[in-house]
Amino acid sequence: MNNHEKNLDWIQLLRGVAALLVVLVHARYALLNTDSFPLAQQWFVPGAMGVDLFFLISGFIMCYSTANADGSVSSVMRFAIKRFARVWPVYVAVTLLSVFVLSGGIDYFHVDENRKRFWHSIGMLPFNPHYLPYFSLTLSVGWTLVFEMYFYLVFAVAMLFRRLRWFALASWVLLTVVLLPLGQRGFDFDVTRDLGYNGYMSVVTNGFVLEFVAGALVGWLYLQPWFRLRSAQLCWHLAGLSTAFALWMIYTFVVDTHGPMKYGWPLALMLLCLALASKTVRLPAPRFLLWLGTISYSLYLTHPVTQGLVTQLMGQAGVVQQAHSWGYMFISTACALPVAALSHRYLEQGLSEAVRRGLMRLVPGGRPALHVVQPERPAREA
Repeated sequence: MNNHEKNLDWIQLLRGVAALLVVLVHARYALLNTDSFPLAQQWFVPGAMGVDLFFLISGFIMCYSTANADGSVSSVMRFAIKRFARVWPVYVAVTLLSVFVLSGGIDYFHVDENRKRFWHSIGMLPFNPHYLPYFSLTLSVGWTLVFEMYFYLVFAVAMLFRRLRWFALASWVLLTVVLLPLGQRGFDFDVTRDLGYNGYMSVVTNGFVLEFVAGALVGWLYLQPWFRLRSAQLCWHLAGLSTAFALWMIYTFVVDTHGPMKYGWPLALMLLCLALASKTVRLPAPRFLLWLGTISYSLYLTHPVTQGLVTQLMGQAGVVQQAHSWGYMFISTACALPVAALSHRYLEQGLSEAVRRGLMRLVPGGRPALHVVQPERPAREA
């Protein structure tokens, strides 16, 4: 592949945009019960699409980063360890932090239900499998990681089938997401519908899985030599029109919520077109958005804690009214960025890396080599 094909800055840009949109979606609650809330709903609710975009990107990167995997047990273990070490240690640390900042600290664990909720949360298991898709976890945004870790598991098992891995993956998804729920929900793939399944089956049968699959399919197409356009002008038009179409569909509420048949499909189309265009032209990526993409995981996890802390500090400072204003949205978002940067530096690059090195010692014939970050291709191991 040439340099343009290797360049995934556009993926990092999408991550940064997605994370910022989710932060603003949650910040809008500061205006609840004010005259400004209807306007905040109109402007910021569509930003919830950031979650669906994250799922699509995750599927893309899983396919891209395992393109040369041979399907051996050691290669699958390396994949699983990298994914687990990147996601779980930071999530557990932030979940604990949220307990002490938002939920009363040690007193939280004095309630039996809260203790069960916490253990389900750090185990990335649904606490309330009938409250879809959020599952009533300790850290409000943790529900997305339940789906993320499930797809890591399915993808890792599929890799063991080597040349048949795509057949194995497609067969499993067809069985669990399409055939099993068919009689209860039809083909609408509504991610909020309770199908009556208990425990982990509420994850296994959820339509969100199709967004990971769509992202992986785009990743597979991206890796094919024949998947390209020669005309740079056509690439620019394709990238622009697909982005405009996705934004129009979402911000005019033609599609109005999560799921593959809602936010998912126009975003998947956009991802496909951007992937195709990026193999011929270099898509622009402002430095600030690239930086947001770099810290996007930490920003996504820590922003509810930061927003809650800012609200508490405003109350202690005697400016409670300011916690229900547009100004709160600005200052809480501004504070969320350095908190996320600190989390990225000390949790993602520190704690997660230490866990990864330790677990890599378990890989047969593996070496606990240091993970080297490649700045020019920041999304390869993201």
